[in-house]
Amino acid sequence: MPQAPHSVPSPHAPDNNAHENVSDTDGMDPEKHPLPRQTSFFSRRSILGPVTKDYGDWPLLVCCLVTGLVDAASFKNWGMFVGMQTGNTVILGLSTAGLPANPYAWLTTLISIIAFLVGAFATFRVSKVVTPEGPNRNRLWASSLFMGQALLILLSAALATPFGLIPQEPGGMGRNDLPDPDVIHNIRIVSLIPPLAFQSGMQIATSRLLGFNELPVNVITSTYCDIMGDFKLMATNNVRRNRRVGAVVLLLIGSISSGWMLRSEGGLMSVLWLSGGLKFVTAVAYFCFVPAVKEELPKSME
Repeated sequence: MPQAPHSVPSPHAPDNNAHENVSDTDGMDPEKHPLPRQTSFFSRRSILGPVTKDYGDWPLLVCCLVTGLVDAASFKNWGMFVGMQTGNTVILGLSTAGLPANPYAWLTTLISIIAFLVGAFATFRVSKVVTPEGPNRNRLWASSLFMGQALLILLSAALATPFGLIPQEPGGMGRNDLPDPDVIHNIRIVSLIPPLAFQSGMQIATSRLLGFNELPVNVITSTYCDIMGDFKLMATNNVRRNRRVGAVVLLLIGSISSGWMLRSEGGLMSVLWLSGGLKFVTAVAYFCFVPAVKEELPKSME
């Protein structure tokens, strides 16, 4: 019996596997593999090209540490927050009844909330224009997000340094020393709130843009909930749990450190200089050390 000839598909026949999730023939995932070594770091392709997403969590963990530092200092000095807007919303509500005993509680919290919202809004909108596919697609812009936050904190530190310019609790206070009532009753306490709250809005927007929703960086209430709701809480390999626990620990460490620094002679300005310095180093490190990804880019970026 003659054998049937092998069926050979027509070159014009539809490819039924065209939309299946199959591996590339060369096994190269552009989001996982760094650029070839011969690519110059100072080339346009490297500076403006995409970076791997795998290293986006560590700068956000640094942001958690900075949140602990700055929010602890702002609460100690002015009775409000620049990052934790849940607390500000509660204080704003209390202020309608004349509580707490802070004549400018309504003003400081309202300014903080507005500056925070503007910072988050601007970060989302500008990023959408600069990198529609996300900051990971542009090394320079992703680094600039952290650098912008750093410069705003450093600006606040510079304003807090001259003696008598910004009302603040003096350094070197003992454990039993009472707060200085002249600080909380001076309207000039609002001076540092806009830049600090604006960068906090930038900070949480950046965490969303980088794709790490488990690192909200400004608050940990939802983080506590997510830790308890994790059914792999005790698993050996659980990256998201590690990030969440790390965020809580670092924010706590930041608050503890801030408390001791506020009791030192450096006071508020030492907290702000340290916080701005940490974010500045984070921005530089992100730009210099986060690996680029191997991807076919237009010749104009070579």
